[in-house]
Amino acid sequence: MNEEEQGLEQAKEGVKQLLEPVTDIIKSLLGPAAAEIGLAWGDSLRLWRLKRIVRLLEDVRQITSDAGLQLKPVAPRILFPLLESASLQDDEDLHQRWVALLTNAARSDFEGEILPCFPDILKQLTSEEAQFIDRAYDEVTRDAERRRTEILSENPEFHGTDVGFLGLSGGIIRSVHPVLIENMERLMLVTRTRVPLSVGNKIVNTMPPANHLYVSELGKIFVRACRVSKTVD
Repeated sequence: MNEEEQGLEQAKEGVKQLLEPVTDIIKSLLGPAAAEIGLAWGDSLRLWRLKRIVRLLEDVRQITSDAGLQLKPVAPRILFPLLESASLQDDEDLHQRWVALLTNAARSDFEGEILPCFPDILKQLTSEEAQFIDRAYDEVTRDAERRRTEILSENPEFHGTDVGFLGLSGGIIRSVHPVLIENMERLMLVTRTRVPLSVGNKIVNTMPPANHLYVSELGKIFVRACRVSKTVD
């Protein structure tokens, strides 16, 4: 065996040892593909990226173990892009979102959708953008009724149906740089188009200078998929 072959074997052995603590979670996530993953990673990923993947898997295992969740194999078109992108993440806030996304994709009782585009969207977000879309989501869902009441009290000429669509408040919009808003628009997490509640409703376009901004339906299911708190409900 020459030096190159010896180096490759040593690298593979190092990968094997590193993956040993998370072998069980790998098998749960990959199903039949588990037998191939060690060799594939050994050939393609550097050690520092692999360490990040191991930490991600350990965090997923901890969450699922604590909550007593049942896992199912994750579709490769979601799992492999997710692991690839998460291995480059060194921001703790975003790391937790990767943990949530993988956990939700693997849990058998997740009441939502995990779209193949979600790993690609998450890898393009900064921590500031991710926190913005979280706050925006809460404002138009959890706090929606309170906001409607406030709007109606300040605008007595309005009717209840006038605030059926809740745009984001100025305080939320001003909390981030306009360039970040445009990036989230590009990713379709927020929109300036009021999406109708039913097929018969008229679509109203509210472009600047009206400056109305809404969380898109894609944005809503993306937030739910990337929330750590939702993995232990």
